[in-house]
Amino acid sequence: MGIPVVDLSKVNGKERADTLALIDRYCQEWRFFQLINHGISEELLDRVRKVVTECYKLERETGFKNSKPVQLLNELLEKKSSEKVENVDWEDVSCFRMRMMRVANKTS
Repeated sequence: MGIPVVDLSKVNGKERADTLALIDRYCQEWRFFQLINHGISEELLDRVRKVVTECYKLERETGFKNSKPVQLLNELLEKKSSEKVENVDWEDVSCFRMRMMRVANKTS
């Protein structure tokens, strides 16, 4: 089954009650749905997507750089040198962190 779809053009016709009931059901069961025939241009939707993507990207980057694993790595590096974590293979860091967590769990 795919994402629920609601045809918003039916809100202004004979199927209004059924469409509103469908929206209510999808809100309760799925918490989201896709709207079609809503009258918003593709151009505007594309512009909104780009702005939202950039916003989330900036938010994620800040959150990631301020995350506990990055802070811990920076602290470790600062003890050994004046460097900070900048260009790091984060896949390796994640694997290292998982290994360290397993070791910590075995010793506690």
